[in-house]
Amino acid sequence: MRDFALFQGLGPAQLDKITALLQPRFAVPGERLIRQGERGDAMYFISSGAVEVNVGGQKIQLGRGDFFGEMALLGGRERRADVTALGYCQLLVLDEADFRTLLATDPSIHAHINRVAIDRIQMNRASRAAG
Repeated sequence: MRDFALFQGLGPAQLDKITALLQPRFAVPGERLIRQGERGDAMYFISSGAVEVNVGGQKIQLGRGDFFGEMALLGGRERRADVTALGYCQLLVLDEADFRTLLATDPSIHAHINRVAIDRIQMNRASRAAG
């Protein structure tokens, strides 16, 4: 859990609480994990492997320690990207109900996820403006 930047700086009790919420998932090369237009129902943490996020024609590779899928949960909207496994991946999944509980009970995680979401929105806007 400490390998995920999102959780760095959290105490053992917080990490234990989060660990109890995560469900393992295995993905195979080429598997579509998220489809643009779908309702967001979970966020994902990459334990091993890599995925490709295709948003607005821009392709971004994420790997071990990264996470994705939080944007639709935070905004309560449809998915805005496709995410595909590039190879075999071990993922940890946090479903929407547990995500909402976690944000409500841990303001530091809520603030961090919001900062990451704002950074990603700005990056997406900049890439669209440049393209």
